[in-house]
Amino acid sequence: MKLFRQPAIIIASIFLFSCSKSQEELYPINNIIDININGYIAEDSLQFKLGNTIIKPNPDAQSIYFTGAVNTTRPSNGPTTFTVLNGKGEMLLERKIDGSSISNAIKFYYDGISIIDKLPGIPKPSPGNVGIILNFPERRYSKTPIKDIAVEVSVAKRGQPTIKKLYPFNDDATILIDMNIPSVYQSMAFRVVNAQNPSAPYAPDAMSSSFTLSPLKADKGYLMLVKEYTDAAGTFSGATGIELTQYIQ
Repeated sequence: MKLFRQPAIIIASIFLFSCSKSQEELYPINNIIDININGYIAEDSLQFKLGNTIIKPNPDAQSIYFTGAVNTTRPSNGPTTFTVLNGKGEMLLERKIDGSSISNAIKFYYDGISIIDKLPGIPKPSPGNVGIILNFPERRYSKTPIKDIAVEVSVAKRGQPTIKKLYPFNDDATILIDMNIPSVYQSMAFRVVNAQNPSAPYAPDAMSSSFTLSPLKADKGYLMLVKEYTDAAGTFSGATGIELTQYIQ
């Protein structure tokens, strides 16, 4: 009996080895990664792709286009390419994802013309302070160099002293504000100005470049995108600020 059992064990071992080798060849280890898509579409609509697969807003959606706020996570089997197209099928963004990280974040803002995906992170302020990052990545109309631009920040309330500070932009077109603001102040005003002469506009033909942030909350971080805009006739008017924290977390 032992003589028969030994060949049987050898044959079974060969079979199991062959089966395991076959499984490795047919079913390689899947490196599943997450693609976290977080952004805001201010105008028009966008289409997203992972590789050649179109991402739908939800499995039952009839439309293949996203609008408004976008916050979705999709899996990918290893390295892939994330692509964004507008309603005309024109590619606006292509991001290669090498698969080395399990979680991959894509953040963007789309104004109906161009897409901005190089957004800084939301700041963590000092305890009790309000933290704000201003980002002015494009000066599409004025072409003003970022080194020539600053932002005048002020908080005011009737019966209270006005607090005012001037912040020049860094080379990466950002400003970090980390201020202790008494709770009696509920809003903050911003004015984009000439860095050398704060009483002058940042661009000669900028008509209005002021905006506000309200309400203010201590220990909260805000991300604000500064962008140039035009009037209904397409004439450059100035700059305004968009608080992206409400859309991008």
